[in-house]
Amino acid sequence: MFTSPIIKLIGACFILIILNGCSVANSLRMMQINSNVEPVFVDSTRINLEALYEGEKPYVYATVNGEKLLFLLDTGARFLILMDTPKVKKMNLSRGFDLALSGWGEEGKSQAYQTDISRIDLGGVYFDGMKAALIPVSQTKYYLREDEAIYDGVIGHDMMRHFTWEFDANAGTIHLSANTYTAEENAHKLPMDSFMNKISVNGTLSFSDEVTVEESFIIDTGSRHYVKLSAAYPASNNIALPSARVVAADFGLSGKVEHDRVSLPQLSLGGIDIEDVKVNLIPSDDEDDWWILGNALMNQFKTVIDYKNEAFYLIPQKPFVTDYNLLGLELRKIRSGDFVVRFVFPNLPMSQTSIKVGDVVTHINGTPATNISLSDYNDIASIAKTHSLCINREAQCFEVKTQHISGYSTPTEF
Repeated sequence: MFTSPIIKLIGACFILIILNGCSVANSLRMMQINSNVEPVFVDSTRINLEALYEGEKPYVYATVNGEKLLFLLDTGARFLILMDTPKVKKMNLSRGFDLALSGWGEEGKSQAYQTDISRIDLGGVYFDGMKAALIPVSQTKYYLREDEAIYDGVIGHDMMRHFTWEFDANAGTIHLSANTYTAEENAHKLPMDSFMNKISVNGTLSFSDEVTVEESFIIDTGSRHYVKLSAAYPASNNIALPSARVVAADFGLSGKVEHDRVSLPQLSLGGIDIEDVKVNLIPSDDEDDWWILGNALMNQFKTVIDYKNEAFYLIPQKPFVTDYNLLGLELRKIRSGDFVVRFVFPNLPMSQTSIKVGDVVTHINGTPATNISLSDYNDIASIAKTHSLCINREAQCFEVKTQHISGYSTPTEF
C-alpha cells in the first residue's frame, strides 16, 4: 500500500537534484549530516524544559555557543535551523555550503547556508558539533519584515529523534526524556512511522456520511493549524465538499499560499473522534501531498511523541474547541509587541475596511497589542461580536461586526 508513494518521493528527489543542482543535493545532505551526533545528559534523563506556547506553536529556550536563543520545536522540520536574528548575527557563525530550503508557499525557496555550532544546550542535555542551516531573514518569503523574526531558530527531526517529548499546552509545559513513555490510563496510542526525517500516524477523515478515507498524516508541531490536506484529493476523487468556505493564506519557507478552509464532519485518531474538524485545502497537483496534523489540534490534548518506541499518544484533557478567524485578518507578532498584517481574508469583515498587508496593528478592542499574545488574538478573532482595531498608519481605527458562518464555524447537516 505504501510502496508507490515512497518510490514516488525517491524519484522526485532525483528529479529535483537533476533540475536544481547542488542546492537541492546539499539540502538532502543536511538531512543526514548530524546522524552521528548524540545527546549528552548532565544529570537527570527527564527534563522540564524552559518552554512557552505562542499562536499554537511550542517553543523552548536553548543556549548556542553560550548565547540564549528561542527555538520552535518542529517535527515537520528535517534539521536544525537558525535565523539571522540580532542575537544570532552577534555570534558571527561560519558560512559553509549553500542551501535552498522549501516549504509551504508558492513564491520560491528560501536561500540559506550551512553553519557549524560548537554546542547547543537545552538545559540538562546538550549536543556538541552540530551542523545547522542558517537563513538570512532578508532572503526568505516566510517573513514580510525583518522584525517579524521573533524566534531565533527551529529544532527539527535530527535533534528531536533522540527523545520522548511530552507536550502539555494546557499546563504550558514541555518535557524531554531519554526513556520510553509509560502510558497514562486514558492515553490513546497510535503506531508512528518515520521516513525521510518526517513522522506520521494513520487517521480516518470523513468527508461526509458516505465518504470516509483512511490516510497517513504527517505530525507537524510547527504548524499552527488543525488539519491540512491536498485540494487535489477531493477534486481527483469527485468528493463533494461543504459549500461554506473561507479563503485564507498560510506562509512557509516558500512564501505565501492562498487556500480554502472548510469544516469536515469527523477525524478519527486512535479511538478518538473529533467532530467538525477545520481543514485547510492546500493547492497541489498531487493528491498525496499535505496530509498534515497541526499543533492547533494536538494542543487540545496532552501529546506524547515517543521516537524510540515509534509511538504517538493523545491524552484527552478537556472538550475540543476550534478557533475560527471571523475577523478575517492574518496577523503576526513583531519585536515591538505589535502585530503586522500578513493577509486580509476576502469577504470577511476586515476586507470592507481600508486595512492592508503591512499595516501595524497597535490596539484590539481598546487593549494595546503589546498586551495581547498571538494566542489571545486567535481567541478574540473567533468571537462573534463588534470588534475595534487600530493601526499606526494615519492612526486609523476600525469597528466591524463579526458573525458565525453557517456550515463553517457553526455545524450544519452536510
